[in-house]
Amino acid sequence: MKRKMSIIVKRIFMQAGKLYKSLSFIIIVCMALSFTTDDGLKTLFTIKAKADFFTTDNLGNTYLIKGDEIKKYSQTGDLLKIFSNNTTGKIASLDATNPLRILLFYKDFATILILDDLLSQNGDPMNLLDYGLEQSDLICNSFNNGIWFFNRQNMELVRLDETFKPVVNTGNLNRLLHTDLKPNFMIEHNGFIYLNNPDEGILAFDIYGTYFKTIPVKGLQHFQVKDNILFYYSDGILKSYNIKDLSQKELAFKNVTDVRIEKENYFLLYPDSVVVKTISN
Repeated sequence: MKRKMSIIVKRIFMQAGKLYKSLSFIIIVCMALSFTTDDGLKTLFTIKAKADFFTTDNLGNTYLIKGDEIKKYSQTGDLLKIFSNNTTGKIASLDATNPLRILLFYKDFATILILDDLLSQNGDPMNLLDYGLEQSDLICNSFNNGIWFFNRQNMELVRLDETFKPVVNTGNLNRLLHTDLKPNFMIEHNGFIYLNNPDEGILAFDIYGTYFKTIPVKGLQHFQVKDNILFYYSDGILKSYNIKDLSQKELAFKNVTDVRIEKENYFLLYPDSVVVKTISN
């Protein structure tokens, strides 16, 4: 009995620790976004490299993507690994929301590659033609090593489980939602899949593909979701949007192509580099 109570208490403290870290992150980010410009941030390090686009993971690693090549940098800006595959064309997207399972999408070749945290290929390439998903425009990681697809041919969301077996199929969303979908980005976070439809907003679905609501933020290319906060960069301004209370905050940057947030740090993409900043003490 004592052992069982000990395990329960331990789990409670673990969950409390996760909540504390989550709340601390939100508080720190909101502090930074209370500034009108980035003058309140200090530079931690700079990565001198060009990229077509970039992303980050929740450990603070940075991924620079150019053509068919990925460069992974550590939390301190050191180059860790380089990966390239010149047989599958240009990388259309990279999902590092699970840093142990990095999902690469080669849209032109309708092919997916899965990498581990060392950028080593995990298994054979996945040809979407074999699954009837060759018309997929978007993919992203899902819980328990699943993968979400937006299939343009049928205008539907499809989820495959870890064995690549289809377990969710929404059916034609244009008909179900009486809308005209032209999505350009999607991501899963905390039990919801967020599908960006720039003309209308961000459509949120639960993990079973059931429509939940539309977040009225339009014209985006991509975004991040941290707990109940939506972060996006537009026209030189990093904005936060609270999905629950609809409150918003802003932080302006100069000459920056894109911005991402991980932990207390801001990752700023410039034409020739990535600069990582944090709140000044």
